[in-house]
Amino acid sequence: MPNKRTDASRGVFLLPLVFLLGCGPSPYASPHTSEEKSLPSLRVVSPERTAIHCEVSQPGTIEAFEETRMFAKVSGYVRKWYVDIGHRVRTGQVLADLWVPELEEELKQKEALVEQAEAQLAQAREAEKAAEAAHKSAAAQVEVAEANRQILLARQKRTQMQYQRLQRVGANVLDREQVEEAQLGYETAKAGVLESEARIKAAEALREETKARWSKAVSDVHAAEAARTVAEKNRDYVKAQVGYMHLTAPYNGMVTHRAVNTGDFVQTAEAGKDQPLYVVRRTDLLRMFVQVPESDVYWVQKGTAARIRVPALRGQTLTGAVARTSWSADPETRTLRAEIDMPNTEGRLRPGMYVSATLSTELPDVLSLPRSAVATEGEVTRGYQSYCYQVEDGKAHRLRIELGAGDSERVEVLKKQTRRGGPWVPVTGSEQIVGGNLSEVHDGQAVTIQSAE
Repeated sequence: MPNKRTDASRGVFLLPLVFLLGCGPSPYASPHTSEEKSLPSLRVVSPERTAIHCEVSQPGTIEAFEETRMFAKVSGYVRKWYVDIGHRVRTGQVLADLWVPELEEELKQKEALVEQAEAQLAQAREAEKAAEAAHKSAAAQVEVAEANRQILLARQKRTQMQYQRLQRVGANVLDREQVEEAQLGYETAKAGVLESEARIKAAEALREETKARWSKAVSDVHAAEAARTVAEKNRDYVKAQVGYMHLTAPYNGMVTHRAVNTGDFVQTAEAGKDQPLYVVRRTDLLRMFVQVPESDVYWVQKGTAARIRVPALRGQTLTGAVARTSWSADPETRTLRAEIDMPNTEGRLRPGMYVSATLSTELPDVLSLPRSAVATEGEVTRGYQSYCYQVEDGKAHRLRIELGAGDSERVEVLKKQTRRGGPWVPVTGSEQIVGGNLSEVHDGQAVTIQSAE
C-alpha cells in the first residue's frame, strides 16, 4: 500500500515546478509578438493649410509727432521773450527776440551799397543809350555819304559824256573855251567822287568807333547789373542773419521747454551751446512707439492692426494701425521699432505717457503644424534650429524645418531639410509628422502609428 504522506510530499514538490513551467513562454508563440508590443505608438499629423492669427502685446510710449529743439543761429542778447512752457503757439509766431547791434548796422551798410549799385546801373544804362544814339548817328552819316557819292558819280558820268561829245565835234565847230569848260566840269566831278569816297571811309570809321563804344556801354550795364546783384545778395545774407534774431515757431504746437531770460547772452550751437532755447512739440498728431521682439518681426509691417490701452485715461482702449517700422532690428535689444500714428485734436494724450499696445494680424492659407509637433534647440552663440520627426517606413526621422509666423496653437512651416547639409525644399503637406511628446522620440527609432480612432 503506497504511503500517502510520500505522495502528498511529491505533490507539494511538483506544484512550484508546474507553476514555473506554466508561466514560461509557450513554444508555439510567435517570435515577433513581444517586439511589436514594445514599439511606441505615436500620433501623426500632416501640415495643413490654415489661417494663423499673429498677436503680440508690448509696452510703448507716446511721443510728439515732431519735436524741434530751437537754438540761436546768431549770437546776441535776449531783447524780449514772449512765450513760456505750456503755451500753445502757431506757425511763424515769434517766441523771442534777440539784439545784435553789429548786424543791424551791417544791414544798413549793405542796403546803402545796394542803392549805390542801382545808381551806377542807371548811369551805365544812360551811357548805353548815348552810345547807341551815337552809333546810329554815325551809321546815318555813312548812308548820307553813300547817297552823296551816288549823286557825284552821276554828275561825273554826265560831264564825262558831255566832254567826250564836244571832243568828237571838234574845235572848228565849237569854241575851244566850251570844250575846256566841259573838261573842267568832268575833272571837277571826278574829284568830287573821290572826295565822297573819302568821306564814306571816315563815316564808316566813325560808325565802327561808336559801335565799339556802344558795345562797351552794354558790357558796362551788364557789369553794373552783376554788381547790383552781388550787393543785393550781400544785403539779403545779412537780412537773413537779422531774421535769425527772431525765434519763430516751426509749426502749431506746444512749448515744453524754455531756457531764455531777458538780457541773456546766447550763443549758436556751433559755439558749443548744446542747450536749446526752446523746445516745441507738435501735439495734434502723436506717435506711439512699440518695440517688437525679434521673434515677431516677420509679420509686423505697415497696416498691422493695433489696440492701444492708455492707463492714464482710465484704461481706455484706442484703435489704430502701424504707420511705419524701422524695418531692421536693433542689434542691442533685438527689437523692431514700430510706430502708430494717433490723432490728438482734443489734447487728451500727452507725450511721455505709458501705453500697452497689442498688434494683431492674420496670415491666411499657410501650411502649418501644431506647436506640439515642433521643437527648437540651440543657444544664442550657436543659433537656434527647429525640427520635427517625420515617420517613414516605420521609423521616426528627425527633420530640420524652417518656420514662419505662428500663434499659440499652430506655426507656419516654410521649408524642410531631409538630410544634414542637403538642400532646403518646400514642405508639400503630405508628410507624416509626429504630433507630440517629441522628448520621447529619437532619430531612427522604430515606431507604430496610432489609428485615426
